[in-house]
Amino acid sequence: MTPETAHTLAAIATIIDKLGALPIGTLLIVIIFGPWIFTFVMERAHEKRITAMEAMYKSNVKLVEAYARLADGLNDVITLNTAKWSETIDKINANQYCPLARVKKVHMEDMHG
Repeated sequence: MTPETAHTLAAIATIIDKLGALPIGTLLIVIIFGPWIFTFVMERAHEKRITAMEAMYKSNVKLVEAYARLADGLNDVITLNTAKWSETIDKINANQYCPLARVKKVHMEDMHG
């Protein structure tokens, strides 16, 4: 062992002796229990994210169900609208409501005379 190494070890031993066992014990506790505490904290954060994601999916399900009800109602409206427009077109073609716009119906007997 070189004199510099022996001097360094003696200096470290002197520092530890002056500080006492408290910093070493604290350091050992941090080294041993630190990863466990860090894992616990990260697990809690992950659990909160999962809970938030679950709430988001439940909200999306409600949104899809509301959209399905809206689409069903819209389907009824479109069907009714199409039926009424067909009825309107038939009445326009039958020309029964406007005497000025009626087309004179010409029969074959009237053409020959």
